[in-house]
Amino acid sequence: MQTFQLRRILCPVDFSSHSELALRVAGQVASAFGAEVVALHAQRFEAPLYFTAAQTAALKAQLRRGMRDARSYLQDFAEKQLPSGIRRSFEIVEEDPADAVLDFSRKSAADMVVMATHGRSGLAKIRLGSVTETVLRQINIPILTLGPQLKPFPAGSRVHRILCPVDYSHLARVAFEHAVILSQTLGAELIVVHVLDAGHAVDQAKQSLCDWVPEGVRQQCSIKEVVRHGKPAEQVLQEVKESGADLLVIGAAPRNVLGAMLFGSTTERLIRSAPCPVLSVIGKQA
Repeated sequence: MQTFQLRRILCPVDFSSHSELALRVAGQVASAFGAEVVALHAQRFEAPLYFTAAQTAALKAQLRRGMRDARSYLQDFAEKQLPSGIRRSFEIVEEDPADAVLDFSRKSAADMVVMATHGRSGLAKIRLGSVTETVLRQINIPILTLGPQLKPFPAGSRVHRILCPVDYSHLARVAFEHAVILSQTLGAELIVVHVLDAGHAVDQAKQSLCDWVPEGVRQQCSIKEVVRHGKPAEQVLQEVKESGADLLVIGAAPRNVLGAMLFGSTTERLIRSAPCPVLSVIGKQA
């Protein structure tokens, strides 16, 4: 089994209520792993084309003063959501938000990104917030997203149940290994679910799922196997609701030759529609 080490969590902040929730989740995970939380705020500066050089210079000077104020505001904002006792740092950068997250995740050697997505509907091509979608398609470390369907949870809440859907692929194994470590560290029950097409025998499928889980893992954390019939996304979401899962761990397909992340409709729907945070684990080719 791979070792999932979590030392630094990057949490982009835009000062919205969604950011507050992201900071709470980042703080909860950081507390369990002894990790640092880096709160990052990015704002892009673009002077109007008609500005003179002198006007642009004056505007930049004003922006620098504003950045200092923003750093103080970011610190106050984050401190209200982060638990005491964890390491934290605060960064303000002048950059496009998506680029800032991708760049800073590499520069800071972050092990995970935690961010909220402002989900949208109505247009087929706009299903996730543009910043989140860009980051999801280019990031190469696990990213924990909080979607628009997230159920409310108070500060101090903990993860009791983790749900991990598997299809016996290499990618599912990678996600499962992360879920096991999270379950052990957070002291949570791990629910492993496999979705069948109609007509397959449940008993045989349940035994296959039990056999797929390494015996040594059962000695490390509490595991429950579940087999369901139907469409994968619908059944996983239904299991999240019925089991009361607090965290969903899924595998995200490797990059293609063009460098873009390949997201199927099932993965995207889970990220967008889950009522709990979703950890997308970026898989590597077997």
